[in-house]
Amino acid sequence: MSNALRNAWSNNELPDFLQVGEEMVPLVIRRHQRAKRICLRYNPTSHAISLTLPRHTRVGDGLIFLMQKSEWLVETLRDMPCKKQIKPGVVIPLLGKRVRIKHDADLKRSWVIRDDILYVSGPREEFPERVTAALKKIASQTLSALSVRYAVQIGRRLNRVTVRDTRSRWGSCSSTARLSFSYRLIFAPKEVMEYVVAHEVAHLRHMNHSAAFWNCVETICPDYDAAKDWLKLHGKDLYRFNRSEEHTSELQSRQYLYRFNA
Repeated sequence: MSNALRNAWSNNELPDFLQVGEEMVPLVIRRHQRAKRICLRYNPTSHAISLTLPRHTRVGDGLIFLMQKSEWLVETLRDMPCKKQIKPGVVIPLLGKRVRIKHDADLKRSWVIRDDILYVSGPREEFPERVTAALKKIASQTLSALSVRYAVQIGRRLNRVTVRDTRSRWGSCSSTARLSFSYRLIFAPKEVMEYVVAHEVAHLRHMNHSAAFWNCVETICPDYDAAKDWLKLHGKDLYRFNRSEEHTSELQSRQYLYRFNA
């Protein structure tokens, strides 16, 4: 047992960060009154590990659970694609094309796409945040337009379309006809993005996954099987694009650090 883990055990505290192989990963601890068992999840969006403890579970039991799941953590992070930092000159997939990102401090607008180049204005130090804002705006415009078009196609109305950086779902549809999508769908091939929108719009007619639902999806998106398979195989690749640099030295200075070796 490492000194950090001994300290955590003796102080009845959990570490703030885990070192999984060569990765420094934040550990988020939650207590849930209705949880019946300890639950461990990896969130590719925030690149954090979440440990949920039932209300009366001892911290020591949480540490034991972490150690028992060390192989799962190593394998999970190993399977995740390498992060690609958003910075000037980087080429990303965007709406089915390869687009280069460039900084233009003199640009009058927040952003513009010309000749497969995404120009983003503003101070250099705000570049990653401003690129992410531009990408979310592009996603909102594209996914909203697709949603409206498909809803009209099946004779349904929708109330609202929102775009977020979601953790686990590519899209959702509420009983009040509100659709929500992951903005990262714009990094996927166009037919994949179109399939996800068709899937959620079909829920406006069928709030289930019955044969009638899939028939509705096929009406909107006839070749949805290939897109569905692509998402299962390559969906994790859409989490490659990360707006901020990893500050390893800062993470290593935290009080508690538990190491999982690959």
